Amino acid sequence: MNGNEGFRISPRLIIGLAILAFGVLWMLDNLDYINASHYTRYWPVILILIGLSKLTDTRASKGGPIALIIVGAVLLAARLTHFSFDLGDLIPLGIAMLGAKLVIDAMSRKRAVSSAGDPNSIVHAFAMMAGIHHQNTSQEFRGGDANAIMGGVELDLRNAQIKEGEEAVLDTFALWGGVEITVPENWRVVGQVMPLMGGFENKTRASGASGPVLIVKGTAVMGGVEVKN
Repeated sequence: MNGNEGFRISPRLIIGLAILAFGVLWMLDNLDYINASHYTRYWPVILILIGLSKLTDTRASKGGPIALIIVGAVLLAARLTHFSFDLGDLIPLGIAMLGAKLVIDAMSRKRAVSSAGDPNSIVHAFAMMAGIHHQNTSQEFRGGDANAIMGGVELDLRNAQIKEGEEAVLDTFALWGGVEITVPENWRVVGQVMPLMGGFENKTRASGASGPVLIVKGTAVMGGVEVKN
């Protein structure tokens, strides 16, 4: 940990403490000091704490942490009350939350596009059951969206520039597909992609703490979003 960052409650710390607690409880149960099941039934609290810790991270997407908190709260309620349900009952709720997130992302992107003066500064890339390659060379790049549904999008931004003092925001969505973004080596990438049985990978080589900033947001559902130089 960097000494200038201060103490932060991270998901890794929470999981480590949970593993430590489970080990101690298991040992005490084997020694017949306690009945560990009286305490281990509260395990959904771990999901709630992880979600709360991620909510305090301004760089992370909020959809995943909120989903963790809701799932943890429902599981905890089921263990502490007579309320019973099947975990599969939460699937429709998850689908509805995913749809709500996509609608909110689309509406916020629409407002950002309407405020842009140069149409070339905003990129739109969409591929469905196909693959496309899109190149943008705007010298005032502001962001846009890249969507891949059972297909692939290759977005080449190596010759684009972000206006000094501004940040570009790129909204991505990958459903059974992939979005690949290539950026200049002096750009700094901030990932805010929420993976759902998918993945986000930042392979860029940032030159330092300064430089243009590209914020990559969105969702990867059984797909992937990758940023590289």
